[in-house]
Amino acid sequence: MPISRREFESNELDPSFVIEEFLRSDSDNAFTIEDLIVELASNRIPLKRNEVESILKSLENDKRIASKIVSLNTKSDVVHYIYCKPI
Repeated sequence: MPISRREFESNELDPSFVIEEFLRSDSDNAFTIEDLIVELASNRIPLKRNEVESILKSLENDKRIASKIVSLNTKSDVVHYIYCKPI
């Protein structure tokens, strides 16, 4: 996965970039916040749930990702996030 010059020079990855790139790289699947937290942790970016939610809202406002509540066979609905493919 490519990184920006700033990330290269600072040796730190931008969490919003990592999330968007992860969703783009597997754009036929949708993921939960928990899935994304695990992915960030595997890139040594430990973020709290509220931080990830904030990033997701920003990406969704920019129409880079979409969210949908999916009713599973559990007692609660789960929000899933998916990359928005360019038209």
